[in-house]
Amino acid sequence: MELWRNMDLCLLMRGLWKKDKLTFLHSYRVTKILMSFVRFAEIETEKIKNLELGSLLHDIGKLKVRTEILHKKGKLLEQEYEEMKKHPQLGAEILEKYALPEIVVKMALSHHERWDGNGYPYGLKGKEIPLEARILALADSLEAMTGIRPYRSSLSWEEAYEEIVKGKGTQFDPELASMFLKWMEYEQIPVEYSSSALLENTY
Repeated sequence: MELWRNMDLCLLMRGLWKKDKLTFLHSYRVTKILMSFVRFAEIETEKIKNLELGSLLHDIGKLKVRTEILHKKGKLLEQEYEEMKKHPQLGAEILEKYALPEIVVKMALSHHERWDGNGYPYGLKGKEIPLEARILALADSLEAMTGIRPYRSSLSWEEAYEEIVKGKGTQFDPELASMFLKWMEYEQIPVEYSSSALLENTY
């Protein structure tokens, strides 16, 4: 993986692991989901390295979100949620300091935008959202629904499938969502439980 050849970016991910292991694990599994999907969808080869790097770094802005908000088990208060919603912009600010392709920064900035324009931070709509960020939004949402969370039980793969169906044309690009659903019918990405094992295998 290209990231691990860049020591500065390795240190960023180590910092994320130390601050919030769940976000680290989430980022790693989002990347596995996304890469499996792009192979299935036969996405253009030249986009693949950027998609991999952007998915792994998409939540790096959470380094600048207060730990007590990241670790809170109950529902966030409105003020806390507003702070959490800043992580895409914070992530873009962090990544702009590195010699990265522009789309990697845009993936961090735009992964919470929605097809219907009701996302954040800028309320982009439809194809105003970069293609790579639209793909990432699907992988990110699937992992969020089926991954480990201390404050709720996870959805099954089948339940998450139904949620993706509901989000077609509102949360998600409808064409991409249709292809993603086909991929879900053939693949299932297991949950990673051990952050220490991941680090041993990666660095």
